[in-house]
Amino acid sequence: MRPQDIKIGVSYRHRSSPNYGYAKAVKILKPKQLPNTHTYTIVVCEQSVERDPIWGIIKYYRPCDLEAIE
Repeated sequence: MRPQDIKIGVSYRHRSSPNYGYAKAVKILKPKQLPNTHTYTIVVCEQSVERDPIWGIIKYYRPCDLEAIE
């Protein structure tokens, strides 16, 4: 998935585990924008087992690792 296709507040699936867990996009960090020290874009997500979680673990993913939910 491209960074411009990701929408804040929408839930996505991780491509390596498409049948388990959801990643809700919270923020998109551009390259070298703190706390992102990498040379590529990072998506800050709330990782949870539920689609619309009350809480979740904060994880950082590359946009190409996320897939839209059909």
